[in-house]
Amino acid sequence: MTGPLAGITVLDLTHVLAGPYATGQLALMGAEVIRVERPGGDDFVRGHGGTAEMRTAGLGASFLSQNAGKKSVVLDLKTDAGLAAALSLVERADVLVQNFRPGVAERLGLGFEAATARKGDLIYASLSGYGPDGPLASRPAYDHILQGISGLMAMTGTQGSGPLRVGIPIVDYVAGQSLIAAVLAGLLQRAKAPGVPQELSVSMLDAMTNLMGAYAINHQTTGALRGLDGNRAFSDSPFSGRFDCKDGQLVVTANTPAQTRRLCAALGQPDLAQADEAAVAQALAELFAKDSVAHWDTLLAQADVPAGPVLDLGAALAHPQMQASPCWHDLPVPELGMTVRAPGLSFRAPWAAARLDPAPTFGRDTTEILTPEARHEPT
Repeated sequence: MTGPLAGITVLDLTHVLAGPYATGQLALMGAEVIRVERPGGDDFVRGHGGTAEMRTAGLGASFLSQNAGKKSVVLDLKTDAGLAAALSLVERADVLVQNFRPGVAERLGLGFEAATARKGDLIYASLSGYGPDGPLASRPAYDHILQGISGLMAMTGTQGSGPLRVGIPIVDYVAGQSLIAAVLAGLLQRAKAPGVPQELSVSMLDAMTNLMGAYAINHQTTGALRGLDGNRAFSDSPFSGRFDCKDGQLVVTANTPAQTRRLCAALGQPDLAQADEAAVAQALAELFAKDSVAHWDTLLAQADVPAGPVLDLGAALAHPQMQASPCWHDLPVPELGMTVRAPGLSFRAPWAAARLDPAPTFGRDTTEILTPEARHEPT
């Protein structure tokens, strides 16, 4: 079954993580994604992660994870020939996505005005750290910086550890998801108002803080700030948190009164539901330490209390639930004679592809894409 974006062409002028993640997801929805790369192959993700052989081939783990099925064209956008070729690709694109710092695309001759002069109904989507204006607009932005400036780090960690970054580059991927939503909304808007160009802008800072609305409104109305509360649950329930067991850790989420009663009954301590917070913390710590993660996980599942083990990524991927997931697929890497397991779309759909096409080697499709036949031009 053909994906919903079949027939849509995306010109991908992005690099690093956030932009390529977004365009990679669009490719998995059926779009033709033409990735424009700079001479010299300076996008560091091609050489990031995986084996030495993978990195040398420019097919590092970070690159493979979000570039399946794309095409790769090498263009020097600072030359007249490179710019002309890029503008010819604009003419055949439905969507252009770029994550240069504000003003760079304009200096290259690929800003909104120049691009839409070549394609009148183009959806032009920009992603940057702080958006096109404001006092920080011209600054470079990376995930680690955005975790700090967004307020995320200030609520992650403990009083002893101080602020900590979230383990994955979460701001990149949150911004990437926002970019996907923007492009899909733009395509829907084009169907309602055909022939009208659209300029869309995603700020990494806006994307991340958008997820903090509950905390922001609480702060505005009470003056309170979420602190370094470690594993304290969002609900603030003392019956929720991460607990040490004999052989590992367990996360329990008993947020409601009913869940609390079931938890206390399962632990053989029904009166604990009425105890004060300090007594609850001490009792739960002592109880969970007496047995294994598997014991408590099974017991609480039988009692209908939300709980689960703390796993590392390797154990998570090996879990039967993940082994059966239809959202992960084999990704062939023919250049290296190997296949890896890689994420596809994060949701199930009847049209979702059951396999991944290979990620492109550097510049693999340059000649094919830039021939007059590919541009539908006469020779």
